[in-house]
Amino acid sequence: MEINYNKGNQLSIKSSFRILSFIFAAILISACSKKVTFPVSEVVPAAEAVVKIDKDSNKNYEIELEVSNLAEAERLTPARKHYVVWLVTKKHGTINIGNLNVSRKNNAKITTGTPYEPIRIFVTAEDDPSPVLPSTQVVLNSGEFKV
Repeated sequence: MEINYNKGNQLSIKSSFRILSFIFAAILISACSKKVTFPVSEVVPAAEAVVKIDKDSNKNYEIELEVSNLAEAERLTPARKHYVVWLVTKKHGTINIGNLNVSRKNNAKITTGTPYEPIRIFVTAEDDPSPVLPSTQVVLNSGEFKV
């Protein structure tokens, strides 16, 4: 019995190693990040929010929140002027991490870094662009998660 290999269809060892290295790197990168999809909001039901959290080599957390179909704060009842993003941390309480600015296409995005481990992220509607404490008008809430 003779086995005939077509050399044109075989991967070289070098090519195989590159492919396996790429797959391994992709698995490692995805293993270091957490993606949380927010549940449907009663305040802005059309809004779809996803937060991606990456932990870097310095043990800092990079947070990227993307929201689509978000109505402008002025259209809420009661109307407000700003959306403020809050980070609930494991050991340092609740922190204002910035504003969500809604585009003409009703999308918003914020990217920021923090040394504090997040356990929940939520968005409030505010009149003040930089409040010290969140209002009770919570628009989006991730619920608790573990990084």
